[in-house]
Amino acid sequence: MSLAGFARPLRWLAWLAVLSACKAAPKSPSLPSASASKYEPIVIRFSDPGNGGTSVFAYARREGIFERELAKVNARIEWVPGAQAFSANFDAMNAGAINASGGAISPIVGALSHNLKFKIFSSADPSAMNQAGIIVPATSTIKDVRDLVGKRVAVNLAAHGDYILLKALANANVPASAVERVNIQPPDAAAAFATGKIDAWSTFGVFYNTAVRNGARVLLTEADITSDDVNVTAANAEILQKNPAAFQEFIRITSQLIDLAHRSPELFQNVFTDKGPTAQAGEDLKLAVEYTRELPKPHVPTAADRGRVANVAKIFFANKSIDRDIAVDEIVFDVDEAARRKGYTP
Repeated sequence: MSLAGFARPLRWLAWLAVLSACKAAPKSPSLPSASASKYEPIVIRFSDPGNGGTSVFAYARREGIFERELAKVNARIEWVPGAQAFSANFDAMNAGAINASGGAISPIVGALSHNLKFKIFSSADPSAMNQAGIIVPATSTIKDVRDLVGKRVAVNLAAHGDYILLKALANANVPASAVERVNIQPPDAAAAFATGKIDAWSTFGVFYNTAVRNGARVLLTEADITSDDVNVTAANAEILQKNPAAFQEFIRITSQLIDLAHRSPELFQNVFTDKGPTAQAGEDLKLAVEYTRELPKPHVPTAADRGRVANVAKIFFANKSIDRDIAVDEIVFDVDEAARRKGYTP
């Protein structure tokens, strides 16, 4: 559930190689104007959107949109290759190679519990809840959530798959301790699921859609569990504080891109190439177009968003996915308030 685009599972290493051979290069960024000098300079190192799909960022990268607009507030953007799941990029984020990324609330809470200095600066309304859930092999005897007792369920621990499972178990009054959660990142979990090494898989996005298309049976979807784990964008707390105006611009630009995506979702598919392992075709392309047409627009987190964040952190701490109780103020950053404090005005 992130703004990361669809890509075929088990091929993200190939995806990284293809990025370097994309047929269109980003347009040259604008130089900062004289008025931009009042803002502290920063570089936003954002996880690369790849070839498009459900992300508006590939189109923006090709057109140099963020480069031009962020220059007005003395900020630059660099697109850094990464894996398809926020939690799989933890090492790159911890090292500073990536300092901003989209994701769901859950992996950001999980990363904070391991001292990653990121905070959520934008949120969105619930979306794509039918493209995530718990799946089992077609021949499985598991019929409902209560049948997961004693079973091995693959999750990316303290991230989106883990949250879906924990919320489903809580709704069914099944203690999480009654289920064996197998901590495995989605690309590897796909292979484990296909070879029967796990009994069920709590997953999302391309991993979920591909497995279902290949015959997996849906036990439940995220839409069935009243999920709080919505799409958000987070960044390193230091650069957020240094130039919050840059992230106000980031929200504004993304919102405008999504307006365009609602009108013309096809523009955001196969942005750099329509061939090879990163290209969308057939059912993948159809799903990407449908979801892009309904992408939720980002906004500065509201009181309701803060409540969702608190709920995700609470269920993780209660079930030992994280080892400390994390306050909402440690997770959420108000760019509007921070910009006002620094005297940054539109």
